[in-house]
Amino acid sequence: MKVLIVSDVHANLIALEAVVADAPSCDALWNIGDTIGYGPRPRECLDFMVDHPATAALVGNHDLACIGDVDLSEFNSVAQIASKWTALQLELDHRVYLKNLPSMTQTDGYTLAHASPRAPVWEYITTAAIATENFAAFETDVCFIGHTHIAMFATLKDGDEVADIAPFLPDQTLDLLSARFIVNPGSVGQPRDRDPRAAYAILDTDRGTVTGHRVEYDVAKTQRQMALANLPEVLIARLAYGM
Repeated sequence: MKVLIVSDVHANLIALEAVVADAPSCDALWNIGDTIGYGPRPRECLDFMVDHPATAALVGNHDLACIGDVDLSEFNSVAQIASKWTALQLELDHRVYLKNLPSMTQTDGYTLAHASPRAPVWEYITTAAIATENFAAFETDVCFIGHTHIAMFATLKDGDEVADIAPFLPDQTLDLLSARFIVNPGSVGQPRDRDPRAAYAILDTDRGTVTGHRVEYDVAKTQRQMALANLPEVLIARLAYGM
């Protein structure tokens, strides 16, 4: 089975459409969360996730904020503005959809967690030490995460006490049978690893591999949509730089 893995779409429909067009034919789509927040097309991105067949989906912290299930005081002022605007765009069915999603699950022998398996809504896995501690928080050999907007992976081999952590590069293929893994495919809608291209991954469950991908999209079009929605300028500008 081949699986398209996306995370942190953040209501960037143009980026999501570019990913879907670029990706090979897949049997399933796994969405690691934060489908909305920040970006200009929350309804359309949620509708895509609802309509797409064979989808495993998670809820992220921004998703929860937009439906009132996370206190906005947890966010900076820019994120608060975007969350309040996004909340006004949602229909009841969008809210019900998000409210019924888990922040962590298992599917087909893989663990999915929005932020981390230890703290699925909020924790950022950014160091080897944090990754090492999180390997004890899930039972499968592989966990896919999002949240940081940075494509990365951590490995823990038999006998190792400390995990290795490294960037997950475009076109890099990981042998998931060689160790235990925590893998972040990066962000579709708002990358923060200084590469503005939309990020995603393709999992091949038959071969036990996952490959990272990046694809260019019309950043300027998304920026125009954000400007028309009066979303904060800092959110608009950062898309061009991937940071």
